[in-house]
Amino acid sequence: MEQYSLRLYWMTDIHLVDELTGRPDAAGAIWMERHYYAALDKLRQAVDIVNRERPDYVICTGDVIDREQSLDSFMKEWERIEPPKAFVPGNHDLSIGGEAFEEQFGIAGQPLTAGSRFNRSIAMRKGETEVRVLLLDNYIGEDGNRLYDTCEGTITEEAFEWLENEILFCPESLILLFSHNGLGGPEEYFDRRAVARFAELAARAADRGKAILHLAGHHHVYPVAAVKEMQQGLTFINGVAMICEDTSSLNVIEVYADGSYRIDYRKVGLTKAL
Repeated sequence: MEQYSLRLYWMTDIHLVDELTGRPDAAGAIWMERHYYAALDKLRQAVDIVNRERPDYVICTGDVIDREQSLDSFMKEWERIEPPKAFVPGNHDLSIGGEAFEEQFGIAGQPLTAGSRFNRSIAMRKGETEVRVLLLDNYIGEDGNRLYDTCEGTITEEAFEWLENEILFCPESLILLFSHNGLGGPEEYFDRRAVARFAELAARAADRGKAILHLAGHHHVYPVAAVKEMQQGLTFINGVAMICEDTSSLNVIEVYADGSYRIDYRKVGLTKAL
């Protein structure tokens, strides 16, 4: 039987600032690793790539805007994406307010899953290759309200119960968990109680023969992803942030029928037009 792989193209941390787009010499166009002037150009190239190469799924793990501004420039490109796609927000996206973000994203009023309209569970299969893709919104508080003015992610009781059910009882043995903040990142970026509880869940999943790849942005890794084996059956992958430098990458995750995976990249950067 012919063996098929599943390909997911993954973008994270775009950090659009419309007033700086295409203006590399403007004040504030570069701050540390963030090259704001090239962000929209990189996003346009990323969308062109996914439409040309037709991956099985496109995932975005947030921070698509850097500060309070309209989502229009992002949504124009996001809506151009032809393959199936899914999104989970980052902390910077909430600078315009959770309700405003959901309205501009076009999901206001949609049903909640484990407290968020962005949490999703997606079963993917191609030939003998199958994977469960989970998207976790880690900026919801226990009261059900949005967490603002913080860089620390968390997992609520409701969300944890949802994750537990999806991970332990889904038929797939490989789970790809996407969120903005990473459970395997620096301590100040994720509630340590949630990290410890998830580690115990991952151990139970491993006992059932399951493996979890946890993929996140937020920490602005470049030029390649950072991979950390956290424990048996749990691997943390910190993807390349699109905002970094004048040339960065769209992440490519390819998984195979035996549960193995490969990380690749598609370069996006400053064009001659600038």
